Amino acid sequence: MKEKQRKIMIFLCAAALLLTACAGQDQNTAEPVPTAPAETTAPESAEDIVVVAEPETPMREPVDLNDFVGVYDDGGYNTVAIERTDDGYTMSVVLYRLLGLDEGTVSASEDGVRFCAVDAAGNPMTVSFLQNGETYALRVDESTWEPLQAGTVIYNFVPSTGEWGDFIDPNDLPDAPHSHYVFQPKVCSVYMEEVFGKDMCDAWSNLIDAVLAGEDTFACKDQHTYDWMMGQFPEHCLPILPNLIDYAWDREHSVVDGVASFTYLVPPEEAKAQIEEFGKQIEDMLNEVFEDDWSDFEKALALYIYFAEHYEYDYETYWEMNDHYVDYTSCYRFFQTGIGICHEISSAYSYLLLQAGVQATTMSGNRTYDQAGHQWSFVRLNGKNYHIDPTYALGSGGDLRFFLMTDEKREEEDCYDPKTFYAVSHYSRENPHPDYTSDDETFRPLWELSFAALFPDTDTVLCQKESDYGEWLYVEYDYAGY
Repeated sequence: MKEKQRKIMIFLCAAALLLTACAGQDQNTAEPVPTAPAETTAPESAEDIVVVAEPETPMREPVDLNDFVGVYDDGGYNTVAIERTDDGYTMSVVLYRLLGLDEGTVSASEDGVRFCAVDAAGNPMTVSFLQNGETYALRVDESTWEPLQAGTVIYNFVPSTGEWGDFIDPNDLPDAPHSHYVFQPKVCSVYMEEVFGKDMCDAWSNLIDAVLAGEDTFACKDQHTYDWMMGQFPEHCLPILPNLIDYAWDREHSVVDGVASFTYLVPPEEAKAQIEEFGKQIEDMLNEVFEDDWSDFEKALALYIYFAEHYEYDYETYWEMNDHYVDYTSCYRFFQTGIGICHEISSAYSYLLLQAGVQATTMSGNRTYDQAGHQWSFVRLNGKNYHIDPTYALGSGGDLRFFLMTDEKREEEDCYDPKTFYAVSHYSRENPHPDYTSDDETFRPLWELSFAALFPDTDTVLCQKESDYGEWLYVEYDYAGY
């Protein structure tokens, strides 16, 4: 019995020693002894699954703003300047000579400098300036300004030479146009001459001379010439005139022996004064929109963007026209109110181009699927004809797909059938005139872009397009020769 107890005691002591050795190995933090890889088997139950937590990724520290202090540019029109001051840091940004940001909050992020400011309209705008390999990039994080939307990235900034303030001035934006356009009370496009003929154009010139002189008669070939000229020319060539004069009292005998008569709706001296007042309005607009010595292309584009940004479509009148006849629409109404429907808008656009020396008129047509009528502008650049739709441009953010279109593109945009097109007025449908085909595709690249800036000194247009990744990219279009 004693021998049996002795063996039990020896077994217990050995077990205790073994347990002590195992416990000591578990507490050892030294490098583990390599072992052969164990055979992997799938767990039989949830109790056999061991979850090993991934080590937490340490938070990256914000960059050191001192590393970004300096002036940078991309070799073009974009500049970034970061300066250290007694109160912290200041940052200034100029983009494409269009946008200047120089007052806001500068902070460090994990990958660069964040600048929170406001744009020219007072809306919030946030940009980040980041290191991108050996160069730097500017990313627009938040923006309500159409030309520079959130997601836009501008690359290839490099450090510039020069001290702070020598290279950048956020207030140094393009000056307002300094031009010297003068209102012309007598204008008549080449399209009017081609469609209506010399006799009507001469009668128009004689009529304006008479009104400005306070007279009520003028030289005119015959009644046919009188009726069409009085009915069609004012809207295209002097929009205020229908508010000032009307046909002769004896409408059927307005022309006797080559002398035509008309009646005044206001006293003759007031008619002249109102023409001068209207002329001042048009002159101010021309000098606001155009620069001296601009090409016809530059004038057409600048006015297209001006209309897109300054005018609105009159939906109330449009819906009213579906119920009953409306007699108050006119090109002159559009100039006074800033709203209108297609025939008012296109007539105003073409009239302003005509005042600026660009051959322009209106074009009309019908849609194939519902025969709805529409009117837009028609211009001649370098001897070629193009469609421009200023109505569709309104509120488009500078979308250029309605600018300098061919017949094919005009049909593509809302199915306007070229077989139904007619220039100036329905008079052209029954009277001979040159073929107004538009088939030159010089400006096709613009149809996929949106306008950002015009640089006449280099004959380029800076445009935007959205990439496949949702970023807004900038594209330069060369219009040399136009």
